[in-house]
Amino acid sequence: MNFEYLSIGAVERDSGIARDTLRIWERRYGFPEPLRNDKGERIYPAGQLRRLQRIRRLLDQGLRPGKVVVLDDAELDLLEAKLYPDASSSDSIEHILSILQAGDADELEAALVEIHQQQGMQAFITETATPLLRTVGERWAKGQLQIFEEHLLSEVISRFLNSEIVAMQKTSKKPRILLATLPGEEHTLGLLMFSAALSARGVNVINLGGEVPLEQIVLAVDRLNADVLGIAFSGAYQYENIRSNLTELRDTIPESVDVWLGGEGVKRMRKLPHGVSKFNSFDTLPF
Repeated sequence: MNFEYLSIGAVERDSGIARDTLRIWERRYGFPEPLRNDKGERIYPAGQLRRLQRIRRLLDQGLRPGKVVVLDDAELDLLEAKLYPDASSSDSIEHILSILQAGDADELEAALVEIHQQQGMQAFITETATPLLRTVGERWAKGQLQIFEEHLLSEVISRFLNSEIVAMQKTSKKPRILLATLPGEEHTLGLLMFSAALSARGVNVINLGGEVPLEQIVLAVDRLNADVLGIAFSGAYQYENIRSNLTELRDTIPESVDVWLGGEGVKRMRKLPHGVSKFNSFDTLPF
């Protein structure tokens, strides 16, 4: 298997840009520039996915495709420097990144455990894990980190958080919050961080994980007596599908059950249905 090239489906999934849009940009702007495999299907070099992810983040800031898609990497660097002037990371995050690039998973977990012991779970999530993952995503998009390094970090953080959540949930109390992502949303680390932040506050959390069919979420809300339903959308989720899925959920579950939204994918949403709340950061949760 050639890991240097990705199918259009993989690019759509990991960039959050619909395949129809990719084809339009290809014709209109000359980018992306896919190759063809022996079946005549589009395949994309990994570097083009990184560039598309950078473009997606800039579009989320309100920039127009015609102004961004045509930019090369150097021009994207300049634009990002203007939009994100505070992109520098702390010494502790740089230390973690150096361990990550050395490939020592055990040392990486030990470093995260030590920071957690110093900060506590709430600060660990907001001051370490969140900026760390943001920095990793930015550097991966620029080609400064490898895909496997990003995956390794996600796996180590997930393993650590899961063990901590199990311990915290032993003394948890109501309200009961049910967490899930919808089909098409494979990124579940944000959901796990959401679960950890709530668990640290003594809240009872049931995490169903990723890509749960909508009708199963509705059934789980009823069977598990949930007081709140929390749904996470990463920046890679198809933005145009969020509102319709959200509306269907809100119309289907009881009005007494609040719906919470989180993740990069919902930050730019403005008008929300009644009974739906959006949280842009873990430190703004009501519990």
